Amino acid sequence: MEGLYLVLSPHLDDAVLSCGGQLYQLVGKGQPVRVVTCFAGVPDYRILSPFAQDQHRRWGHPVDPVRRRRAEDIAALSSLGIAHEHWPYLDCIYRRDKDRDEFLYTSEGALFGEVASGDGWLVEALVRRVKRRFGQNGSVVFAPLSAGGHVDHQLVRLAARRLSAAGYCVTYYEDYPYAEHPEEVAAALSRWDTPSQSYAVTLSEQELGAKSAAILKYESQLAVLFGGATAVSERVRSYAEVVGAGRGLAERYYWWISDA
Repeated sequence: MEGLYLVLSPHLDDAVLSCGGQLYQLVGKGQPVRVVTCFAGVPDYRILSPFAQDQHRRWGHPVDPVRRRRAEDIAALSSLGIAHEHWPYLDCIYRRDKDRDEFLYTSEGALFGEVASGDGWLVEALVRRVKRRFGQNGSVVFAPLSAGGHVDHQLVRLAARRLSAAGYCVTYYEDYPYAEHPEEVAAALSRWDTPSQSYAVTLSEQELGAKSAAILKYESQLAVLFGGATAVSERVRSYAEVVGAGRGLAERYYWWISDA
């Protein structure tokens, strides 16, 4: 797939939340854009940890939460004119250690801690799948900076660094809404041992409005992320203004000269 803008999204909302404005902008310019959600697999709902069950409660006890979230993601991306792929790897709240058959992440703190040793295989699996599915061919890869430190975001970031070392052009997006907290962005940047360069992509009112409208399609997540639908547009605009630093509305991205 030559000249593709490939977005690696850990979950079924991260791409739109973090870089929906620029993606809509690229589509408007006739550029091919595809969002791959890495951890979109459907688990065995008969075997869930108490923590996963609690997450389902927070989402309103849907019968099949992952397929519901997939449908939301398709609706959001379709509204922006963006193609999608849902990969079969499980969200961390469902993953178990292959050897000990234990759930790997069983608390809110664990979600934002160290990546479990039993998850190390996922980095190589993601790298291999990207290479096999898309090749290289001048594609630009967008990946999460991992602001906020969510383990799934960390895994995708690690895979992206491997892709960069293999010659892919990789740029990192600020994980929204974690990026509303500057200390979370600073902590993510500190994980690299080489200097970064940031750049802002200016958005029009139409592009920001399309992003906000797409975010609203993730109905199951709005209460958790924003406290409800009414706060979405205001918070998305407020952060775009912060990034724009008085020069308009914007999203911020990062790249490294050496990312090996």
